[in-house]
Amino acid sequence: PKGKVPTLKVDDHVLTETIAILDFLAKLYPKATLLPAGDPLAAATALSTLAWCASGLHPLVTRLRLPQKFCDHPGTADSVRELARNELAAQLGIADERLVHQDWLHGRNWSIADTYLAWIWGRCPESGIDPGNHPALVRHYQRTMARPAAARAIQREKNP
Repeated sequence: PKGKVPTLKVDDHVLTETIAILDFLAKLYPKATLLPAGDPLAAATALSTLAWCASGLHPLVTRLRLPQKFCDHPGTADSVRELARNELAAQLGIADERLVHQDWLHGRNWSIADTYLAWIWGRCPESGIDPGNHPALVRHYQRTMARPAAARAIQREKNP
């Protein structure tokens, strides 16, 4: 309805916005441990990470891939991409540093925030972000993509 994805239809209700959808799914399927439960601070920290992915990182990827959505003046696409690439590289440095000494964003346990970050990272090397500058993110991406659920999701995306 907002002209964007994701959208989740639940019965007759349409739910939009990534964080709301992921929080809903985590509550609907608590055994999947999509987000930490039981510890309010851990849950809030995970939601904070999702918000960072959704409002900080994801829009920068969009600027890299679709600069004309942000400035349609002739000759500005390269400038929009360069500004986005520089800011994204800095933001990814934060994630990379966080992952140097732990497997997942929130320590020993995977959460849906890890998959969101992996989705973002998966679009970065093809957009000019140097993987050599983010070795922990590369390892994180490989761990995430090795999860059976990720493999199934990628397969569904390739063969809808």
